[in-house]
Amino acid sequence: MRRRSLVQQIVLIAMGGAVVVSLVTALLSVQLVRSVATQQARKQLSTSVETLAAKPAVTTRLFLRERQVVGPDDRLFAVTTTSGTVVGPGSSHITDEQIAKVRQSGSLSDRVEEGGVALLIEGRAMKAGGAAFGVQPVAAADEAAKAMTRRIMLALVIGLAIAGVVGAVIARRMAWPVSAAADAARRLAGGERGIPLTDSGVREIAEMSEAVESLDEALAVSEHRQREFLLSISHEIRTPLTALRGYAEALADGTVGADQMRAVGETLTAETARLDRFVADLLALARFEADDFHIQRSEIDLRGVIDGAARAWAAQVGNLGIDLEVDAPAAIAMSGDAERVRQVLDGLIENAARVTPAGGVIVVRARDDGDEVVITVEDSGPGLSEGDTDVAFERGSLHAKYESVRPVGTGLGLSIAERLTERMGGIITAGGAVTGGAAFTVRLPRI
Repeated sequence: MRRRSLVQQIVLIAMGGAVVVSLVTALLSVQLVRSVATQQARKQLSTSVETLAAKPAVTTRLFLRERQVVGPDDRLFAVTTTSGTVVGPGSSHITDEQIAKVRQSGSLSDRVEEGGVALLIEGRAMKAGGAAFGVQPVAAADEAAKAMTRRIMLALVIGLAIAGVVGAVIARRMAWPVSAAADAARRLAGGERGIPLTDSGVREIAEMSEAVESLDEALAVSEHRQREFLLSISHEIRTPLTALRGYAEALADGTVGADQMRAVGETLTAETARLDRFVADLLALARFEADDFHIQRSEIDLRGVIDGAARAWAAQVGNLGIDLEVDAPAAIAMSGDAERVRQVLDGLIENAARVTPAGGVIVVRARDDGDEVVITVEDSGPGLSEGDTDVAFERGSLHAKYESVRPVGTGLGLSIAERLTERMGGIITAGGAVTGGAAFTVRLPRI
């Protein structure tokens, strides 16, 4: 499908509007000009007849002199004597009826058709008796109207040309920032950032330019965070890979003694598990963007899911000297995906266990809040700052900030928890806990 440019469309709209206005103006003007021309011709004829009726002798001489100097015109005059005889060039057009009407009312304004020719007839009674008449073809007024119409049409054509030029200038002025925004969008798609856009006086175009600039800034921030995240992940992955490679080379060289084999095996297992966790988290994030990620809803007992997670983590957190407590009603019925809810709980408990020191406590709370259920995982770790709560679920943000300060994971766990919660129709927030550390609250619909 062939698309017209914005300039072409604006010019076409401007010209279309101008053509419509011109046609309406032309139709109204032609009728108006004809009417005015006819009225003007009748008025001039009437004035001449009134003068002839008032002073017939003097007026007749003036008419004769005018015709000698200017030349003949299309007006014909006639007078009637007291006996009723009609004399003069226009006598052949005067009827007895018209004479009678002038005698009765003193004046006559008539329009008649003779042989397909329209005539204007004016008659006035004379003081000395009789009547004066004037006859003029309407064609003369029509000719004047046609001449005026031609001038009007010429003016309209000039107006159309000017409208086209002005429309093209305005269209180019309006289209330029749109084209600039489109070019900026293409450059953004090509990877370029920090593209300046010229401000426009048109509000809608200015809003579009601001939206493109906002997109530019958002992409720059997102890509910066992505780079930092990838750098962090690369660093984290390189560490276990370096350990694995070092021990593998040592084993290949035979420099590892029999008494060291158990320790080396444990180290290799731990580093392999670490790598596996990285890969699993990255795959989980990728799956959230895929179309094949589904939530299988069924009736579940939330308390049972929480108890299952607590039992699974009890030994691990116990070995770290951390207490794991559950504060929830005996049963909370809801419609949801038990596996996904458990996955969220595992991620939040793992995050809490990593930052909670020995002697601390992790509390999993749950309650029924009408149309939704609320799950909170609290820890007694170092907690979050006000700025941390704003970026807690952004991939790698807290990881990059605290990797050299306190134990951190892959930088993906909280992001995965957020994606899972959103897929289940809920929301997750971060804040402070009554235990002094951080609290992560998940709100899920009951149905």
